[in-house]
Amino acid sequence: MDEKRVAPMLARKLSSATLSALARHLDGLVRRVPAGYIPLFAENQAIGALSPDFARRVREVGFPFLADGDSLQLDPALTGGALESAWMAQVTALRKEGWFRAWREEYFDVRLGAADDSAAVLCRLERGAFRRFGLRSRAVHLNAVTPDGRMWIARRAAGKAIDPGLLDNLVGGGLASGETPRAALLRECAEEAGIAPDLAGRARPMGTLFARREEDEGIHNEWLHVWQLELPVDFAPRNTDGEVDGFMLLDRAELAARILADEFTTDAAAVAATWLLGRFPQR
Repeated sequence: MDEKRVAPMLARKLSSATLSALARHLDGLVRRVPAGYIPLFAENQAIGALSPDFARRVREVGFPFLADGDSLQLDPALTGGALESAWMAQVTALRKEGWFRAWREEYFDVRLGAADDSAAVLCRLERGAFRRFGLRSRAVHLNAVTPDGRMWIARRAAGKAIDPGLLDNLVGGGLASGETPRAALLRECAEEAGIAPDLAGRARPMGTLFARREEDEGIHNEWLHVWQLELPVDFAPRNTDGEVDGFMLLDRAELAARILADEFTTDAAAVAATWLLGRFPQR
């Protein structure tokens, strides 16, 4: 079987109406950047987009950005550590004004271009600033399934800054600066579900989704690296980082119903839908 496609037989017990609704949900993962957003460029490539009010404030602060008509661009004289220091100084000042709801003390890589590790890294930036600037991040998501065709699902902790209390994939999380998708997956498996490295290492890469939409802080813009792992019948997930309030094991029909009832985060719903549908969107 092609490892980038899940077995089509998994979708057979769902009605055609349910399958069509799941397909629409999955195909709607990428949305247009709303009119009025100000594009952000680096090396003549668009790397982000800012809401009008945030863009106005960023223009007032200025450094390390240059205004270029109806867009912003990173100052080409700043690279690497110098760019990172200047940008983080600006972001730290803007944080005091309340622009960033979630502040993680974690760094993501600001990249040019592709989803894979070949994309050039411009600098690092605080994870909590990515949506305000519309920067593209990367994350891993795991469809954790059982031999009898059910899926383990997690409920996000009520105290999380983003999507509290919603249903989520059993394992999911952002790639820290310098981290590969596999390394991120193994780390998140241990933290979020207590999956030992030898078991987590059996996960298969299934494909990559692209997600883009407006959120209350700005643009969510992310590559989703999707993995699949069959867990033993007697496996019981165990959270170790406090980010999960509980777990549930759902059959296909209930999983589909909860996705269509909007009980999941948008990204987790799309990732789980690839398993139910046996396909990834054609881009």
